[in-house]
Amino acid sequence: MVNTSNFKGAITRDVLQKVIVVQAAASTPLLAMLLGNNRILDAKSQKVEWYTTEAGSRRTQINNGPDDYDENTTSIVVDDGTVALPNDQIIFEATGEIGIVTAVSGNTWTVIRGIGSVSAAGGSVADDEYIMNIGNASGEGADAPADSEASKTAEHNWLQTFRRSIQVSGRQNRIETLTEDELAFQRAQAFELINHDQEHAMLFGARNGNAGNDADGNKITTMGGLREMVTTNVSNINGTMSQTEFDAFAESAFDSGSTEKDLYAGSKLIQAITDLHRDQRRITEPVANVGLRVVNIETPFGKLRLHHHPLFRGAFNGDGIVADVNDLKLRPTAKNGGGRLQLKKDTQDKGKDATREEYFAEHTLDFGAEQKHAQIRGVTGADLT
Repeated sequence: MVNTSNFKGAITRDVLQKVIVVQAAASTPLLAMLLGNNRILDAKSQKVEWYTTEAGSRRTQINNGPDDYDENTTSIVVDDGTVALPNDQIIFEATGEIGIVTAVSGNTWTVIRGIGSVSAAGGSVADDEYIMNIGNASGEGADAPADSEASKTAEHNWLQTFRRSIQVSGRQNRIETLTEDELAFQRAQAFELINHDQEHAMLFGARNGNAGNDADGNKITTMGGLREMVTTNVSNINGTMSQTEFDAFAESAFDSGSTEKDLYAGSKLIQAITDLHRDQRRITEPVANVGLRVVNIETPFGKLRLHHHPLFRGAFNGDGIVADVNDLKLRPTAKNGGGRLQLKKDTQDKGKDATREEYFAEHTLDFGAEQKHAQIRGVTGADLT
């Protein structure tokens, strides 16, 4: 809980950051995790851009269309021909048959079939069956293999400006109070509001480089939050969640990235996960550098740190977002005071008998590779049958 006494006297950006990380972490855990783990990198422009790389998939499916493949078929059409290069070994998952790709033309592979103990079989090459690349096997004295260039994906997000102002009249400043200092009280309240503004944007914001104009005609840019930007690993439950459904969600959440991730979730989702894991020993432990204690759930695919997030409420009470904090960054502006949260003092008009101040922050969320995060939606409870 935010302590009003911290908001008396001079307040620096470092003080505000410490209060977020230590006292306000329960209400804005994503912001606190980024600041507490120093996941901060300056923004160089209002459109913040970065590149991501993902290890290429090693699996694809057979796409034989109208053709009937059998044990003699050596020319095979697949959904994604880039999964293998010439001289790569493959395994047909349906039967365990092993083959070698000798040529690649688009999505068509030429394959030597049945090189191991499992003979070539028609069941290996049925439509939609999976093939997995199990490694290169070059010939003795062969020339250099085909090039395998890692691909880069351009990503971006837009800066968003956050402002909250407070004003205390000269009379209020001059009157002794029996409770909190009035200016300190107003500072604390506005501080919580602007933190919620930032947290909401990082979770629910819409990415737009020209979202319209404010009342004075100034252009507004907004950042995309994780709910909008995470598109690959999305589980729509829309009802009670079974253990099988939870495990499938966890498998997708840990498909790439870290083996420990954070789930920020509403109370219905937290309760459903807890009900499904009542027999599992759950450990509550402090989060390093952040004023949070979280419950850990060990899934077959990685460790989930559960955060009950107070901003997931109403229609989003059964939703949650899994974030790989190692692939997230807060990107504030840096010049002329910068965009880290700060308190600008004495912004009142000259000669006015009042004190006016303003909280100011300007940044965006660098979400890295969106495939390393995940989200789940519409959980109403646990299916324990």
